[in-house]
Amino acid sequence: MEIRLSYTAVSAYERCPLSYRYQYVDGLELEPSPHLSFGRSLHAALQRLYSRDVPVAPTLDELLSYLDDCWDAEGFKDPEEEQAYRSHAREILRAYYRLNVGEFRLPVAVEQRFEVPMDGYLLTGVVDRVDRHPDGAYEIIDYKTNRRLPEIARLRDDLQLPIYQIASQELWGITPAKLTFYYLSMNQKFTTRPLGEESLSRVRERLRRAAEAIASGTFPPAPNRLCPWCSFRDICPASSLVSDASQALHARRQALLRRKERLDELIAELEAELAGPEGEPMP
Repeated sequence: MEIRLSYTAVSAYERCPLSYRYQYVDGLELEPSPHLSFGRSLHAALQRLYSRDVPVAPTLDELLSYLDDCWDAEGFKDPEEEQAYRSHAREILRAYYRLNVGEFRLPVAVEQRFEVPMDGYLLTGVVDRVDRHPDGAYEIIDYKTNRRLPEIARLRDDLQLPIYQIASQELWGITPAKLTFYYLSMNQKFTTRPLGEESLSRVRERLRRAAEAIASGTFPPAPNRLCPWCSFRDICPASSLVSDASQALHARRQALLRRKERLDELIAELEAELAGPEGEPMP
């Protein structure tokens, strides 16, 4: 079996190998959901925004019409829920347009698919957007439709942007100066610099381990906090463990969040004490 690894596939395997098998080996389909349809619709509208023959932005009304044209109506429980999501998507696009229309320019690539032969597997994916800035620097941008920003530690451990860096270097011969998650709901960016070779080597090793485990047919269930929303919960042999495991994980998460809030307060107090008269950190 040819191993094709995308960011989504690796994430699925690391989260729960059995869930990966159901989807990528057995070919079972994910349940439709409002979150998936909402995300696909926004991605499609932004793809049309930047897929133009001339470097002139469309009007806001045109952008909103793109959303209507490509709206994915799957997975909503009723028309009221669908309308709520569609209204939210329109609000997001209005805010995005106001912030970005003044600097509109055509990207180098939009929804760019890639396949990179690696050692024993094929690395695949789709890059939402590649910009080339006036100074010649490249920026890779991936749209996110999360309602909240993930914790910084999770973002730094995330494989998606490093995978895009590997693809851009291997296929296009460029190292992007910036790699960016654009969180559409908050209209905020999380931007990182490209990884050095040592860090990239660790990413490649992580991918290699996942590919080897998949090739060996290692697909144990791994109950986790996302089990209640899993498309395969009804056929999972570990489903009897889901409730207890989810409750334990939720309780632990809440305890850690309370500790984090207190640590954030202490850090803010220390930073205030260390700040100089102009509010700048003292040497």
